[in-house]
Amino acid sequence: MSDLPVALQLGWRAYQGLATLAAFTLWPCFLQRLRRRGRGESFGPRLGYALPSYQPRPDSPPLWLHGVSVGEIAAAQPLVQELTKWLAPAQILISTGTETGQTVARRLFAPQSVVFYAPLDWPFAVRRYLQRLQPKIYAVLETELWPDLLLSAHHQGIRLALLNARLSCKSLKNYLKFKYNVSNIINLFSFIAAGSDLDASRFLELGAAPDKVIVTGSSKFARSVTVAVARQAETYGKFLQLSPERPVFLAASTHPGEEELALAAYCNLKTQFPALQLWLAPRHPERAAAVAQLVAQAGLGWQSWRQLQAGAERLPETVLLIDTVGDLFALYGLADLILVGGSLVPHGGQNILEPAAWGKVPVYGPYLDNFLAAHEILEAVGAGLQVTDLAGLIQVGQWLLSQPQERRLRGERGRQALVPHHGAARRQAELLQRLFTAPTAAAFKP
Repeated sequence: MSDLPVALQLGWRAYQGLATLAAFTLWPCFLQRLRRRGRGESFGPRLGYALPSYQPRPDSPPLWLHGVSVGEIAAAQPLVQELTKWLAPAQILISTGTETGQTVARRLFAPQSVVFYAPLDWPFAVRRYLQRLQPKIYAVLETELWPDLLLSAHHQGIRLALLNARLSCKSLKNYLKFKYNVSNIINLFSFIAAGSDLDASRFLELGAAPDKVIVTGSSKFARSVTVAVARQAETYGKFLQLSPERPVFLAASTHPGEEELALAAYCNLKTQFPALQLWLAPRHPERAAAVAQLVAQAGLGWQSWRQLQAGAERLPETVLLIDTVGDLFALYGLADLILVGGSLVPHGGQNILEPAAWGKVPVYGPYLDNFLAAHEILEAVGAGLQVTDLAGLIQVGQWLLSQPQERRLRGERGRQALVPHHGAARRQAELLQRLFTAPTAAAFKP
């Protein structure tokens, strides 16, 4: 700790004490929360009692890549593909903070990479993970600033990197209240790969050293439709017996309050487009039962996508409830009208570029604080449509469904607008390779 300011060292010790106290007193609440959401397998691992099945190789220390949930993990796919080229034969370890993220990570990266749950920021758990994994680099996707993990890793000589770095306006305001400590922590990173110029300026305002901040673009912007995903979408389309005469309205990654709007819009649109189907994909699949109740209250029948995939008899319902993890990106390729949730309620938005990667026109609300750069990309080429309320959603839905040629032209403009960002994963992988091979972290220069 000798290279850390004395005030930061004292703050770290105080934080460790508080974190330990919180862990001993609040673990029942954490367990109850997991069980209430129908989960629980992450409880032991996140508290440090069930470590990853991994033994480090002294001749090839690994790179630990962390993404908290589904969005970050999905965005890591092009980065991991690049890293396998730049860092072979070094092993890549991938952790998540949520169980939905873990499901996606296992599907995308196991068994080639070790996939596991990240520890809570509890000193006991952090210490056990670092002892087991012994990584050379800890690289975190987006802005997961857990003080004990970052400070402990730095203290052990582990090199730190921040990828797809972004800061919302709200997060910046909150961090600025503790600017001294936060700036010291973010400057532990060897480099901060910002997703946009706006994000870079916010990190600089927070106190990041200018020579550490690099605008690489975000691998979230770089996600493209692979051959495998295209085949997956084609398989789903045949399974669901889709046809141009039966258009699909997909309300994706929705949050409480948005399903009601989607259902109301659907009932209105169905009067003009009788064969229209509605697919509802709540952001958290454990909300499926609550969403199903909303569908029933609207007087509509529904079918579970999970049950259909399991071989249940298909019912002639017009509402399909997407209650699985990891299928949404492929399903985007089959939809005609797409509402991206988290944006009609004050949540900050979800990834509006995933539909654009398919050449689709995403519709979204005004709450996009977490995806301002993505919004700018689509707005610049007229490839996204923003609405503010139910009336706007209905109006835009009617226009898109009745103008297939315009829908395709706008969608293609959006897809082409993402092409310059496809190099983000390569640029980040190159930086990590240079950091990996530098004789010391201090010798690395972005």
